[in-house]
Amino acid sequence: MVRIKRGLKFRWILCFVIFSLALLIYGNHLFRERAKKLEDMRKKEALEFMDDGWKKYRMMQYAGANMEYTDSKGNIKVIETEPVLIDIFDEAIDPYILGKTPSLGSFRITEGEETLELIQNFNDNMSHLKIWNNREGRYMTISENEGLEEFKDINSFEELWEYMNKQNDEGVIYINELDIVGHDRTGRPGKFIYDYGNGESKEISENVIILFELFKDKYKDWS
Repeated sequence: MVRIKRGLKFRWILCFVIFSLALLIYGNHLFRERAKKLEDMRKKEALEFMDDGWKKYRMMQYAGANMEYTDSKGNIKVIETEPVLIDIFDEAIDPYILGKTPSLGSFRITEGEETLELIQNFNDNMSHLKIWNNREGRYMTISENEGLEEFKDINSFEELWEYMNKQNDEGVIYINELDIVGHDRTGRPGKFIYDYGNGESKEISENVIILFELFKDKYKDWS
């Protein structure tokens, strides 16, 4: 009888050990799975962080805006050049993916001294520049050519940022679609005119126009 009890006790202990090991292995599996999901989520957030940074950096250049970065500790860094932005990516992303920092931080852009003047010039160019379309057999506005909504004047930097993040009829955001304006929504050469809106127009000696030029160049003054 004593031997039987000892045998049962040993079996219970063995079962307990096996059960504990199984729980430990399963728990470790769940931990690894959760860690992998967390890492994948952080990698996705890092890609979105980079995309946001590049978009805001481009807008800073186009519209003469100010840009800054705030890290997870609240430290602020002014961004004026591409190398500074790339350094921020390098410093923020790896530690975040590895779980060493609680967040990636955030980018912020604000109106600069020349921003409103550049927006007014952008408004004028978007309203009056036209490009020849072979299929339609006529000159089309840039908005028509690129599949954007009918253009209406933009009155603030906030409106500009909202406008540039809209999507056209092919799901491309405006800032990317307007990056290069050419023949039939491509980078191929096209024929441009400046339409004064009073029945008069003039040819523009450009065969492609980039977004930077839509802000900087005053095509109405070109001779």
